Amino acid sequence: MPLPHWTPKGVLPPGRLPADLADIYERLVFDAPYQNEREILFSALNSYLGAVARIIPTGRAWVGGAFVERSELVPSGLDVVLIPDDWGSLKRTTGPARDSLYGLLTLRGVIVGQPAMYLDQVQPVGGLLDGFLCFPGDEEVWARTWSAHGRRGFPEVVW
Repeated sequence: MPLPHWTPKGVLPPGRLPADLADIYERLVFDAPYQNEREILFSALNSYLGAVARIIPTGRAWVGGAFVERSELVPSGLDVVLIPDDWGSLKRTTGPARDSLYGLLTLRGVIVGQPAMYLDQVQPVGGLLDGFLCFPGDEEVWARTWSAHGRRGFPEVVW
């Protein structure tokens, strides 16, 4: 089902809006200003969700940030919150898969060794997006945040 049209305020109608990547492309890239910049962000999202699906077998992703607004400002990034279907298997992830999972999440307050430095934030996909993991029971907190407290909608992709 395609994403609904933009509201007069340049946002999607309120709520979680089921979408696939083709729907997201149609509304958030093709039907929005700054298509070249949005193409790059869409490619980052597509690659990101592909990498996520290799570690988290099934789940949902909510897409937010400036990317889901039709604004005269160039969108500089997008936000994704991941909601795994099976927390038990995710908690049992070890080794390289666990390391890869951390590489897909936005990390704050990172200390890097040799040469030692402190980084305020490390983001996946070259800083084009912020990736977050929704813990069980926190879905409504994220939904309120992503919807700007009920004022806009956001795409939900299921894999």
